[in-house]
Amino acid sequence: MSDKNRHLQPFIMVFTITIVLLVLSQFNTEFTIAGYKTKKVAPLSDIQLTGSLKKVPLTHPLITDSIIAKDSTAFALRQVDSSNIFDFEDDTTSALSHFFQSLNLGKKKKNKTRIAYFGDSMIEGDLISQDLRECLQDYFGGDGVGYVPITSIVSGFRTSVFHSFDGWTTYNLLENVPSGHSLGIAGFCFVPNTFNVVDTTNANIGSSVKYTAVKRKHLNRFYETKVLYGKSEGENHVIINGSRHKLSGNNLVNQLVVNTSSQQVNARFQCKSPIDIYGFSMESDSGVFVDNFSFRGNSGLPIQKVKQTIYSATNECLDYDLIILEYGLNAVNPIVTDFSWYERGMNVVIKHMQASFPNASILLISVGDKSYRKDGVYQTDPSVPILVEAQKRMAKDNKLAFWSLYDAMGGNGSMVKWVEGDTAFANRDYTHFNFKGAHKVGKLLFSKIISEYNDYNKKLSLNPITPPKEVLVGNDTSKKLK
Repeated sequence: MSDKNRHLQPFIMVFTITIVLLVLSQFNTEFTIAGYKTKKVAPLSDIQLTGSLKKVPLTHPLITDSIIAKDSTAFALRQVDSSNIFDFEDDTTSALSHFFQSLNLGKKKKNKTRIAYFGDSMIEGDLISQDLRECLQDYFGGDGVGYVPITSIVSGFRTSVFHSFDGWTTYNLLENVPSGHSLGIAGFCFVPNTFNVVDTTNANIGSSVKYTAVKRKHLNRFYETKVLYGKSEGENHVIINGSRHKLSGNNLVNQLVVNTSSQQVNARFQCKSPIDIYGFSMESDSGVFVDNFSFRGNSGLPIQKVKQTIYSATNECLDYDLIILEYGLNAVNPIVTDFSWYERGMNVVIKHMQASFPNASILLISVGDKSYRKDGVYQTDPSVPILVEAQKRMAKDNKLAFWSLYDAMGGNGSMVKWVEGDTAFANRDYTHFNFKGAHKVGKLLFSKIISEYNDYNKKLSLNPITPPKEVLVGNDTSKKLK
């Protein structure tokens, strides 16, 4: 073969494959074999008109508010806007009353109001929760990032605290956990290395973790540091910023409280016996704290693997006023039309959380809009609005507060606008928010919570608070996206 023909070989191969694909694209190549569905061959789909350049077809009827339970005047006025928080408690009580009472108490005296924000990859790296935390701390006080795990796969991505670690064994709720260890509130347990003999004169050995404050308001200093850990038997110590502390306690969850008042927490664990460490919490002596409990790939169903006794014991230490559950992203699938299985499973999870945190309010947040590509066009996954309806029923059946993130984004086709607008608020996976989008959602959630809070206080003849205009964003904002 001549050199000239050898150089032409790649071109001839690519040209031949392209012709074959173009011919196949003229036929219907979508069919199902043994339960697996093939896709239509569409070699030019990436250069066809998509998203904002081509009208997105309506893949599912818009959600109606047919199951709204309240009859109060304020609720009746708000039910017109499906992006508001819905309250499925009875007419005389708010589903968020315990949370609102704690906020009101904080206005009168030193008080801590604490939120546990559980979710999947949508809140990974403290996304959404960090903006909700900042808004709440602006208005109700408080300094501190709250709970931070010992190890994290997104420590380099998170911007609300700088975080490094070394020498740990980590177990989580998506894998088998060895006997003798228990998962903590975040669905993880972190086990330090052990030593036959602990050399108390050497502060440089042992498993380590370091947190450094960031230069942002409410986050630029660590005032009070808590270490959460399991039962401790034998000689187990932690050295925090040069000061040695013994880890003792027979409770399922114990806490060590240290007055750090510094910009860095440098901890080293020197342990003779196995011990579960659950995480650190950085906070001030009063104010609002939002703990991010994100877990990638979690549909929400696995969090019931954390024992009720562990949740309750953690609550004894941290005393939560509001539990936020934001799941569903890992359940949606364009071929799924019935989420009764997921509804049944999450009802069990909700009851598990209610029993674990009996005095806390619970807010259920729906899955947001998610797009998938069909025939070269990105459009709302048809299972998303079906799941949102199922999640709304979960809230109604369990008398929870409910917020439809899907509707707050703008409903059908909104993810395409968030990705392809003049300002991108979501990544090109058409699933996850970027930092700008998470910032918008966090402030939007805050404004909806404050709307409910003000309605609650009006019934008590208490003065409302008014967030600044830049916080008061809503459905109108999403409509402006192009």
